[in-house]
Amino acid sequence: MKSNKISSSDEKITKATELLWKFWWFSFYLIIVPSLVAVVGFFIYFFIGKDPIVSVGLSVITFMFVLLFFYKAFDKYRKNPFFSNKLNNLSARINIVFLITILALIVTPIFVLFTPGDNYFELLPIISFSILYNIVYYYYYFQPIDFFDPTEEKFNHAISSSQIIRQPYNIMLAVNYIVHIVFLSYTFNTKVSWLFPLIWNIIFYVISRLSCVKICKNIAISIDSKKPFLEDLIIFKKKFVNSLLGLVFVLLIQMPFVIVIVYILVGIHHDFIEIINISLLSLVFLAFYFKIRLYISSFYSKFLRRIKINEF
Repeated sequence: MKSNKISSSDEKITKATELLWKFWWFSFYLIIVPSLVAVVGFFIYFFIGKDPIVSVGLSVITFMFVLLFFYKAFDKYRKNPFFSNKLNNLSARINIVFLITILALIVTPIFVLFTPGDNYFELLPIISFSILYNIVYYYYYFQPIDFFDPTEEKFNHAISSSQIIRQPYNIMLAVNYIVHIVFLSYTFNTKVSWLFPLIWNIIFYVISRLSCVKICKNIAISIDSKKPFLEDLIIFKKKFVNSLLGLVFVLLIQMPFVIVIVYILVGIHHDFIEIINISLLSLVFLAFYFKIRLYISSFYSKFLRRIKINEF
């Protein structure tokens, strides 16, 4: 009986110690370090620009960047690690690209909400996005989906860097970044440039999750049962590319109208000819969308046909 009580108390002490250490590393990586860097950053920004509003905005972005960067270090202390688990790469790829973009864009309304008076840092959305989106590339290094190695039981990168660059699901990451920068740069003086990308990122995040949840489960089941799932993996990549493609072209198609709509709301109207030109530009973007969508479809259809031929 005594030995059982001793072992039970030792187990409780061990669990309590592990919990305390986990709390410490959580506080260190996700609170202490980001906060210290943000405070130092504030004084540096204020020393350079002498503008407290701009300094606060940039220090908030700095805090979020360091927080996201150091989450990878804290991840190994979790029971179910996000990045050490090499089987969740497919879901992680969707979560990272959309959630980091949403987080980058939501900084502006939160910052404006707590900023006194009419002070507004108009470049905050584009600065926030351009900095925080780089975390996507950093995390994708740890979450490859190029191919699955059954011997190591994890996803790996393609053999050569040229193969990695040529993949549509990697190309779309850069295209998504460029289009968001163009949109935010074009509409920054409207003071609501963050609103439209934020709404569409939320919508396409939900669409991506719903459209890919079933195929992700099928792939996970195939991995557990050691069955081939290359066809499902290609279908997932196609769905992921189409989601980013839809997001990119929704922004491009509506971009010419954003300034017109905002100006109309404040009482400034555009000429009929200007509206016609804007509509034609949106139609050009729409035509490009269908053309690229067709190319993506044929690109992955070729892979699926090869797989079926090899099976027979």
